[in-house]
Formats: sequence, C-alpha cells, structure tokens
Amino acid sequence: MLDLIKTTGIDAELSSPKSASPKRLTLFLYKVIENAYLKNAESSTQTTDLNGRVIEQQAPLTVDLYYLLTAHSHGANGMFEAHKALSRAMRVLYDNGILRGSLLHTVDATTGLTEKSVLRVTLNPITMEDMTRIWSVFPDTPYEISVTYLVTPVEIESARQLGTAPVVDQIHEQGQRGAELPA
Repeated sequence: MLDLIKTTGIDAELSSPKSASPKRLTLFLYKVIENAYLKNAESSTQTTDLNGRVIEQQAPLTVDLYYLLTAHSHGANGMFEAHKALSRAMRVLYDNGILRGSLLHTVDATTGLTEKSVLRVTLNPITMEDMTRIWSVFPDTPYEISVTYLVTPVEIESARQLGTAPVVDQIHEQGQRGAELPA
C-alpha cells in the first residue's frame, strides 16, 4: 500500500501519527484480526516430495489488517496540502483496490505473498467515536485528518508440516467367493 501511495510523489511512511517525521502521510497498522469467513476453509494441503513422502502443510492463518492513513499539515499551506495529499492517496488506493501478481512482493521470494495472492484494499468508514478511540492511544498528539482502510485477506503461512513415510508394501487379503465369514 505504501508503495502505491508513493507513486503519487507524496512523502509517506509506515509509522504511527505520533512519531511521524515531516512526511505528508503516515500509514499505521492499528488492528489485526483473524478473517472469520476464511477461518473454516480447507485446513491443510498435501504434497509428495521426491522421496515419496507425503507432506501435509497446515493451512495459513488468514487475517484482516486495519490501517489508519493520516495526513499531516506542515508549513503555511499545511492544511490545504494535507487534504490534497490525502485525496491523492485515497484516489490511488481506490484505483488499485485489488492487488495481485507483480504488485505484491516480499523480501524473501520463497515465503509470504505469491503470484496467486489477491488482496483487497477498501475504505473502511468508522464512526467519530471509533476514530477518537484510535487517537486516544496517542496522548499529547493533536488530531490530524485521517481515514481507515481494510486490507484482506492476508495469509500468514504456517510453519507446521507433518511428514509420513512412503508406502513401500501393501497386503491385500481377499476372501473366496461363497465362503462364509467367521462369526
């Protein structure tokens, strides 16, 4: 999300509104909850390695991320510039509400988001009471114009794997036709 916002040429950073440097926008992760709709999805996947062992991979934890996007006013035209920066960032997030493929990357290409991953970024309107609760976490910090966003579904891979030995022998017992089974 931050990279998308920076494409507009706006100074932005991942930090709390309290510790904001002279950047125009801050993006702060304020809540993470498990995605209730995907909680009961398929619990595991099974693959076979080169030695014929069956490897069962635990399904990922799927979470929803809630972000606070805050515009900071600095200088003489600070309030106007803050509103302009916020509106440009909101437009970019609206235009790119579905992130997939090459827009998603991690430091380690073998973990995290994959080419199949799809994230939805949506404006998450909240009440003034909820916004006040969020801002109460930053005492002595003056309120700045802010909006909240939801990013979902974000998968966190499980480290749990179960491996079983390959099947090397099978014994089939067949009865004779017409023979009675012992009681």
